[in-house]
Amino acid sequence: MSRSSGMLRLRQQQMMAALLTGDNTITGHIAGDHNLDAQQRLSIYQSGYRLRLREVIDNDHPVLGSYLGDELFEQMVEGYIEAVPSRYRSLRYYCDPLPEYLYQDAFFSQYPHISELARFERSLLSSFDAPDRETASPEELQQLAPQRWPGMQLRFHPSLQLFTSQYNTVEIWQAIKAEQTPPDPTRQPGCWGIWRNRERLTEFRSVAPLEQHLIDSFLQGESFATAAEITAANVGEATAAAELLSILVRWLELGWVSLLADKATPPRLNMAKSPKF
Repeated sequence: MSRSSGMLRLRQQQMMAALLTGDNTITGHIAGDHNLDAQQRLSIYQSGYRLRLREVIDNDHPVLGSYLGDELFEQMVEGYIEAVPSRYRSLRYYCDPLPEYLYQDAFFSQYPHISELARFERSLLSSFDAPDRETASPEELQQLAPQRWPGMQLRFHPSLQLFTSQYNTVEIWQAIKAEQTPPDPTRQPGCWGIWRNRERLTEFRSVAPLEQHLIDSFLQGESFATAAEITAANVGEATAAAELLSILVRWLELGWVSLLADKATPPRLNMAKSPKF
């Protein structure tokens, strides 16, 4: 590395230290003039950095901001920017650690539903931004030869996520979104499917325990035969076939399934679950 390249790298590191930690070593290498001295010029960049990050948090989490109110939202923003410097080329991912921060923070951890609310908003954003992929139709299911059913596997659409919560987080989100008074937080374990529909709108719906079990099974690469066994264990053999078919058709109609295949690599699904510690 040439001396000039090494010096440029050092100045870049000093500038980043000024933005991230307030270390003003770089000030001596900034030219001032009669309008602004070096420290004033640096302060403009330092303020701009924090303002841009605050704008990202505000844009990504409007419902969370409304729920917290101005004072608590500012407390969260200031603490998060201090604790989580931006390390991404795209600010789209800057708030990904926000739910974890809220879950661990000394103050906000007293209210775990706030972390869930942030996680729900991030899940909605992730589903909206997920890659495009064609979806399978109920007609494809009907066209399957009977002998193929036992070995068939599903591949889910990239936008589908499972959001599990321990509180009435989704109801709180819905009330705020509708500009209504949100309910008090209560323990209410649940699971929700979040996805982007064919009109490119993000939707969510509750997922019953049997559906969740079946999705987990398909994600692990299991076939329809295993799904049938799981369904029979839950609803009984007499109604298992009809129940499984009803669930599969519903998934296809919603656009959750992108592929029906005899052999497939176990697909991945973004599981927006509560953190485990």
